[in-house]
Amino acid sequence: MSLKIGVMHTLPSTEGTEEAEANKFMNSLIRKNMDMVKAEGTEVTFQFPRLGLDGFGAFQYAYMNTLNEMQTLYGYMDMDRSGDFDAVIGWCFYDPAAREGRQAMNIPLVLPAESCMHFASMMGPKFGVVTTSEKTQWVVDELAHKYRVSEQSVGSIGIPCCFEDQIKAQTDIRPTIEAFTKASRELIARGAEVIIPGCMLADTCLRLAPGCEDEYPNGLTEIDGVPILNVTAVTIKMAEMFATFKKTQTPYISKKLYYKSAHDDPQSVKEGERILNYTGPGFWRD
Repeated sequence: MSLKIGVMHTLPSTEGTEEAEANKFMNSLIRKNMDMVKAEGTEVTFQFPRLGLDGFGAFQYAYMNTLNEMQTLYGYMDMDRSGDFDAVIGWCFYDPAAREGRQAMNIPLVLPAESCMHFASMMGPKFGVVTTSEKTQWVVDELAHKYRVSEQSVGSIGIPCCFEDQIKAQTDIRPTIEAFTKASRELIARGAEVIIPGCMLADTCLRLAPGCEDEYPNGLTEIDGVPILNVTAVTIKMAEMFATFKKTQTPYISKKLYYKSAHDDPQSVKEGERILNYTGPGFWRD
């Protein structure tokens, strides 16, 4: 079965710019990671907003995240309404606009933190998350509570990793591996038997180990016998599963209340779209 999976990025760029070319290079690494596990017939398309938070710093603040999630939500809806995809992935470990997207969409929306926290709970009794900043630990801990896996989590640790560090990691991951290893050992000391990289870009760079492939021919897959969960791999496989369920008319979501579709209330949709009609710069695909 051939599947078409859309990936909605949260970082903005405009076609033909230096930022766009950098994002395309990032996509090439993500595709390489996905290709290790995805089904042969699965096609992946990335979509970028032309408007949004530029860099990772502002993502540390809840109100800035909320503002940015509007662009992400419009992106989900754009991909859903296009009819081009069987499922969509929200490409940020903070799982932006999860409930809102599932209410607005007619196809599955898969989020990485949700998918990986539950998967990690099946891999071992306790997991820990390494985030890319001490200021974002609260996001991860709140998500664990939201997904009802707090008892399986030993918590999170943020490593000092600015936006520039993550860009450099795409060609030389060594400094990030050192910081990641140190934080992971602290989580292992707390009882973690699975480590989750709490950043989509860092996850792929750890798996591919750019700049030190000879030392890590299979990437960084374990520390002291504790497995490093491949967030990208879990997320794309989860998207394939939900897309397959949708295509085969197999129930994949409850629209009874929590994810009740807005489309069931045409008057509210009409009123909402009249007041909040999207007039932004739109999106582009790679």
